[in-house]
Amino acid sequence: MANISVETAEAYRAAGLSCLPARRQKKRPAIGGWKTWQSRLPTAVETRAWFSNPHDAVCIVAGGVSGNLECIDFDNHGELFAAWMERIDTGLLAKLVIEQTPSGGYHVCYRVGGPVDGNLKLARGVRDGKDRTLIETRGEGGLFLCAPTEGYSLQQGDFAHLATITPDARKALLDAARSLDEGTGNGERGTATAGDAGQPCADFAPTGGKDGFDLAPGDDFNARGDIRPLLLGAGWQFSGARPDGNEDWTRPGKDPRRGISATYKDGCFYVFSSNAAPFEPNVKYSPFAVYATLRHNGDFTAAAADLLAHGYGKPKEAALGVALNLNPAASAAGTGQAAAGTGQAAAGTGQAAGTGQAAGLEQEEGPISLGTLKRRFPEMRPVIIDGYLRMGETMNIIAAPKTGKSWLVTQLAVCVAAGIDWFGHTCAAGRVLLIDNELHEETSANRIPLVVEAMRKLNPGLPNVDDMIDVWNLRGKWKSIADLAAWLPRFKEAGYSVIIIDAFYRALPKDTDENDNGSIAGIYNMIDTFAKQIGCSFILIHHTSKGNQSQKSVTDVGSGAGSQSRAADTHLILREHRDEGFLVLEAVVRSFPKQEPIVLQKAFPLMLPDYERNPEDLAGKSEVGVRKDDPPPGEIAKRLPELVDAAHPQPKGVFVDLVKTTYGIMEKTARLAVDAAIADGRILCGRLPNQPKGMQATKFVSLPDGGEPPE
Repeated sequence: MANISVETAEAYRAAGLSCLPARRQKKRPAIGGWKTWQSRLPTAVETRAWFSNPHDAVCIVAGGVSGNLECIDFDNHGELFAAWMERIDTGLLAKLVIEQTPSGGYHVCYRVGGPVDGNLKLARGVRDGKDRTLIETRGEGGLFLCAPTEGYSLQQGDFAHLATITPDARKALLDAARSLDEGTGNGERGTATAGDAGQPCADFAPTGGKDGFDLAPGDDFNARGDIRPLLLGAGWQFSGARPDGNEDWTRPGKDPRRGISATYKDGCFYVFSSNAAPFEPNVKYSPFAVYATLRHNGDFTAAAADLLAHGYGKPKEAALGVALNLNPAASAAGTGQAAAGTGQAAAGTGQAAGTGQAAGLEQEEGPISLGTLKRRFPEMRPVIIDGYLRMGETMNIIAAPKTGKSWLVTQLAVCVAAGIDWFGHTCAAGRVLLIDNELHEETSANRIPLVVEAMRKLNPGLPNVDDMIDVWNLRGKWKSIADLAAWLPRFKEAGYSVIIIDAFYRALPKDTDENDNGSIAGIYNMIDTFAKQIGCSFILIHHTSKGNQSQKSVTDVGSGAGSQSRAADTHLILREHRDEGFLVLEAVVRSFPKQEPIVLQKAFPLMLPDYERNPEDLAGKSEVGVRKDDPPPGEIAKRLPELVDAAHPQPKGVFVDLVKTTYGIMEKTARLAVDAAIADGRILCGRLPNQPKGMQATKFVSLPDGGEPPE
């Protein structure tokens, strides 16, 4: 048994802590009448007398007596400690004293520049069929065992040097803990069952609860509805997604950089902020409860009527054809009826009658047959940039810093606005919004006209695009992607075809880890929702990671989580060519045939295609890559004409794969052989006329005397 030394106790007392000897097994003070020291510190004589005798534990009394000390206790083997730490600012986290307990739990301790509460239960959950406290505090009047008691080990800091934090910082710590509550207590709200004592019945009707329905509107909305558009429309801000699936949300009017206000996961919107009216703090809301709170001021009856009119819920067969009065008060005024099966919304709900869709809602149909799918969607989505982008899709443009990607994007914006080709790829004319959070207004005002005039010299027929491009400079006016939700109606009214965000990293919600796949995937899902509501496409500009990019595959280029290349429909990258002043543009696409890479020349302020240079010649790419037992590329090149189908020219990439497979060689060897055959004139490679959209910039391999000669 390890005894607590007098020196340790005296050091704790000197630091202003009410320190008492304790019994380790019973987790309580080893002296009688200990409550005396809830209000005063032990004297030096008392301390020395106590700890001169052997004691196997030491405890500290929290609260005002110890300088407003508070301890957050993570129980159940500390299962929520890691998730809590992810929610805390690293600067604040570094100030805290952290120790691990014998059970694997944790104590997090600090002083507050103001009074602290008594003991608080912050997070609960059901474990082994029992409701358990997972996180709680030891505050005014409470106590806790601590190091150097056996089994208690300091992980950061020490009790003799406790930092004092602000009340706001303390609130952030407690709010983060409350966000992990699993809603098992009486604070639960919005479970949409008639048996919720003290809670509004989700689908109350004069016929008695849900008796009039085979499927109540609230239950249906809980299963199929999406509250995210509702929250965004009400000013809530999406602040990122966690690896465990929890989404962080910040209330209206609060800077997301100062913390979150609620979490959303598995149909549970848990609000822990006390300033998030009309929501109540420490209450769990179902999707239907969120809808009723935001759209109908908590009137569940009106909310159910509204949802019924918009396709949610299923009345019982006996009720079909009978007007179900779900809002008697409004009906008495002649404004609040909703006829079941008519699709007419109650006038008193504030929604337009007969629209078939409530504001912020979209009805999910569920799975449909392949035949129905084919009949409804006989054509692909309209093309915005041939070979690269369709309406409603998202495209990444990735390049190293200072490569010139912003100039390239400006050129692309003008091509879309004017409806002209972009490096051989036809663009459908449409309005463009360029959201730039890197450039000042003065820079954009000079840069864009410079690009337009340079393009007009090459194409005198270029139309005026002043009214086709809108620019929103946000440098110094931070807005995250989630903040765009409030602007969606205006964007839709403006009729934007393409919205460009330059740069992506500056538009991420606060505390989003760009290396976290779940968080980044959640942001791309949000962008998909925005694109659908506006009827546009998004282009996101982002940077590469540090180091040599030439050895990476296209989808591996880009700083941050790998999900960004998988979530986008097109992942387009720029890498330096071996020849100075040239770049290689390469892309992986989802809804088009494979696109061949293009070499671009930096011709300030434009970039121009160069079809003579080899896009395989990337700067920094190792020349070593041919397997020792592969035949020399020059020898293979002599045999390649026999693989060319004169009547059916093949794209160069397809032909390289054919060479690789036929001769059982590495792709590097196959490409070198094809390039050698082209250089020797044994085969030809170039674009062919009259190709369909998506193939117009593709280079084809043919014989010098067979088929149509390439350009």
